Amino acid sequence: MIFISTIGFAQTDSIRGNQFELKGKIINEISLTPHCGTIAWGTVIEFEIIEFSDSNYKLDSIGVIFTCPEFYEDGFFEVGKTYTITVADENQADFGWTIPNESILTKYKLDKKLWVIKTDKKE
Repeated sequence: MIFISTIGFAQTDSIRGNQFELKGKIINEISLTPHCGTIAWGTVIEFEIIEFSDSNYKLDSIGVIFTCPEFYEDGFFEVGKTYTITVADENQADFGWTIPNESILTKYKLDKKLWVIKTDKKE
């Protein structure tokens, strides 16, 4: 009995922080990073907002952090294409990330950085 309840509770898929849904179009060129390895790389990608579930956010564009962007297929990131994205306002990893273009986030005046959890490209 203990074994079954342990498995049941161990399978919860917990996301740190608040989650938001974003639908948007990439508006600027993407700066891809080297592949993750010894260093955990991330990059900020900017979107024109079509829909965003955070009603407190008032700007018409936003920057979000994609971690290890090489995990996405070749040609996945395209300026002008629409994406649906789930983001969280906390880093999901137990370590820090090297984000060369992190300074882009300052213009969005976010209380917390937004980390991509999952994304889909709309054709």
